[in-house]
This record gives sequence, structure tokens and C-alpha cells, in this order.
Amino acid sequence: MRTQLGKDEKVILLVKKHWITLTKPFFLIFIFIGVIIAAFKYPALASFKDVGLAGTLIAIGYFFYEYFEREVDIWAVTNTRVVDEWGIFTRSTKDSPLDRINNVSYKQPFAGLLLGYGNVEIQTAAKDGDTTITFVMQPKELKDAIVKAQKEFVEGNRKRDLLQADPSLDDTIMRDCPLCAERIKRKARICRFCGNTIEEVSLRMQGEVKKLS
Repeated sequence: MRTQLGKDEKVILLVKKHWITLTKPFFLIFIFIGVIIAAFKYPALASFKDVGLAGTLIAIGYFFYEYFEREVDIWAVTNTRVVDEWGIFTRSTKDSPLDRINNVSYKQPFAGLLLGYGNVEIQTAAKDGDTTITFVMQPKELKDAIVKAQKEFVEGNRKRDLLQADPSLDDTIMRDCPLCAERIKRKARICRFCGNTIEEVSLRMQGEVKKLS
């Protein structure tokens, strides 16, 4: 993945096109090799020898182009966005922020069910519009990863807004145990170090302070 991630951003799932996209150039290679073999075997077809050789070289070049394009044509689901990345001689990317995604769906033909590929459609409210990913590996896993990341993203934003409105809801705030002085969570009722009930210890200590006063 060539796209730089933001602060605290992490990749959840990374997928690329299915290997079936390489079958077309691979098939062309075999066709032109067949032409070469036929040209050597049958004198009447000798004139097709150069055609077969040129076609084989072009088909091999086409195969390697498709192979390297498949390596860089990827989709990454992060905890903030869906990244569409492509381009061999150029670099192009398209981001779909999780909070702008309205719907995600996928379709698999019969062959896709057998071989594990399909199409995923992402409907967004962004200005670039919808995105359709064709012949992608693990279409269901990609769709599920986007939905899960979107849900966690929304819940994270809601929790952040609640904590900004009321910091006392933050259960990660630490304090000292009034008995053993070990660091425990602010909402802890029982100290995990000394095993005492925090409320009882606090009341007992308050009573002792009153007696001394």
C-alpha cells in the first residue's frame, strides 16, 4: 500500500483483484504459441510464423502488465476510510470516508461463488459519487469489514462527543487506592491489588478522620 496513513489510522483489510483477471492474457499466450506450432508443423501456414511470434511477445507483455497492475490496484479498509489505489506508471487514489458511506453491497455470479470473486458497490455522499469494485477477492469479507469499521467509527465519535460533554464518563481515568495507594480505575469498586472495597475503605477512613478531629 502506497497511501500514507494518518495519525492513529490502521489498516483493517487489504484486498486486490482476483487472479481470474490474468486468465485473458494467459489464454492469448497459448493461442499465439499454438499459431507458432501450427506454422512449423504445416508448411501452408509458414507465413503465420512471424505473426505467432509477434503475438506471443505482445501477449507476454500484456500478461506482465496485467500482473503488475493487479499488484498495485488495491482497496484498503482503515478505521477512518476506504482507500482505492491504482496505477503502474502513475499513482491514483480515491478515498471514501467512513462517515460519508451510505450503503455497501456485493454481488457474486455462480463462477464467483466457486472461485471467490465478485463486485462490491460503495454508495457515498461524497462528491466523487459511488464506487464499484469489480472482480475483487473476498467480496463478502470486504463488505463486512467496511460495515464493521463504519460502525466502530460512528460509535467512537459518539463516545468522544459524550466524553467532551461529560468527562466523568471516562472509565480510563485513574486514581490511587485509599488503602494501598496502587493506581486503579476511577470507577473501580474493588481494588485489584489489595482486594478491599473502595467505598467501605473510604467511609472507614472518613470515620477515623472524624474521630481524630
